[in-house]
Amino acid sequence: MPDEPSVPPHRPGGRFLGTFVSFILIAGLFIGGVWIGGHPRQTGLDRLTPGVRDRLLSDDRTAVSSEVLSILEQDYYKPLDAKVLQKAEDASAAALVAAIGDPYSVFMTKDEYAKFLDARAGTYVGVGIEWHPEGEHGRINRVIPGGPADHAGVKAADVIVAVDGKPVLAKNKYAAMATVKGKDGTRVTLRIVRGTAKPRDFTMTRAEIHERVVDARIEKVGAATVGYVRLDRFTTGSAKALRSAVQGFSKQKVNGVVFDLRGDPGGLVDEAVDVVGIFLPKGSAVVTEKPRNGDPERLRTDDAPVLDAKLPIIILVDQNSASASEIVAGALRDAGRAKLLGDRTFGKALIQSTRLLPGGGALKYTVASYLTPKGFDLGTRGLTPDVKVADNPKTPADEVLQAGLRLAGAN
Repeated sequence: MPDEPSVPPHRPGGRFLGTFVSFILIAGLFIGGVWIGGHPRQTGLDRLTPGVRDRLLSDDRTAVSSEVLSILEQDYYKPLDAKVLQKAEDASAAALVAAIGDPYSVFMTKDEYAKFLDARAGTYVGVGIEWHPEGEHGRINRVIPGGPADHAGVKAADVIVAVDGKPVLAKNKYAAMATVKGKDGTRVTLRIVRGTAKPRDFTMTRAEIHERVVDARIEKVGAATVGYVRLDRFTTGSAKALRSAVQGFSKQKVNGVVFDLRGDPGGLVDEAVDVVGIFLPKGSAVVTEKPRNGDPERLRTDDAPVLDAKLPIIILVDQNSASASEIVAGALRDAGRAKLLGDRTFGKALIQSTRLLPGGGALKYTVASYLTPKGFDLGTRGLTPDVKVADNPKTPADEVLQAGLRLAGAN
């Protein structure tokens, strides 16, 4: 059994000095550890004597995970290099987050965080698809127009079962999907199941994806003129681009507006607030943040609207309209400014915070839920449309859009 450190005999004259020095040492290490914000092994806290370490690492759960890594690093039968230790730490952090059972809270490695930032900015290297976990595999909810996947014939609702021969499985957290993005000019093969057909391979070349998040045009519906605008996601600059498009409708003197949020997975909340400001008066309620700790906070618009307040607005939604899309749809409907048409929304309007971690990784986790101005909790279930309309997959027509145009033009 390893020797325990000996305890020096008590010396009355040095009691106060020893206690004071210990206090200063503990306080200094604690402040340093908090300032660094790192893992106990990285800050050096795990190498303190057990008594001091236990005072600083009072959370047994944190101490246990740190202790396991320290034991492996120091006592494993052969040395572990930095890459192996980093992989172990990443796996430990990912498992901790996965254990809470929130599919929207994730640990991201340095590379994954870089891809996350690229996607949030609307520019990344990949094939131009958005997907979500469904059952054992990954289902595509949107194909970026003009991207490699679009040119290859990939469609929304296709199910990806493998990437370059590696199965996409829930049990390994759909790890193969992380390899869809890669270096510009490289090739990737997606094995796809479409409906009841046999799996089929689609090979494409990765390219830099520049998303055009706003698409706007004028539609004629009988004698009426309707402005149609689609927002693909809430990235930096989305609200500015949308405002410009909607201002064009005012010049065209449209009879109504169709705002298409189908398949929009959301994004930045600040952009959602600015989008609502395009349609509602300055100071209008958009959403209430309901945190676990602290008082609820209501977010309001701070820009002037660009449309006539009497102009009808129809918002198209579906099961893939989520997060910021639901915030916008809920705010406009609660204000009596718009009607929702289509299918029930996804039900994922939750506040996420991203905290940087040592080594370049990050933790994205849920910190609160969102309530519409009238108090509907968007984190519990989706918004039910005022007019339920389903698209017929057997026809080339977009029945939901057609219904929306008719309703907007009829007012």
